[in-house]
Amino acid sequence: MTDKLKVQERIARGDGSVAPHHESADAKKSVPEPVPGEGKIEPHDRESEVTTSIRGVALVCPRCKKSTLHAEFPDHYEAWAKCSECGFFMGMSNEEWHRMENSSNINEKIKKMAVKRALLKD
Repeated sequence: MTDKLKVQERIARGDGSVAPHHESADAKKSVPEPVPGEGKIEPHDRESEVTTSIRGVALVCPRCKKSTLHAEFPDHYEAWAKCSECGFFMGMSNEEWHRMENSSNINEKIKKMAVKRALLKD
């Protein structure tokens, strides 16, 4: 039996040998603070596709130059940039996407990454 199951069994027994964990009402929630002048920032739910940056800039495909690029999030660790027009695809880590998404020049950064990964010719 694993340690986790042993602890769960002791909690279920209710003899006080292990106290069950209860989250306090004062526990801090991880919610990003709004940036002055930019309104409220909504955390990304990672279940929908993204077609604009946080600043409202439309994502432009670096290959066909159309506003048909979107980002998908298959899990919490990676992001995919896909174009529905020309089939461009580029995968990246969630951290790389987050750095680009918060940038004022997101389309240039996407293009630079695609060139660096040899997905585009300069």
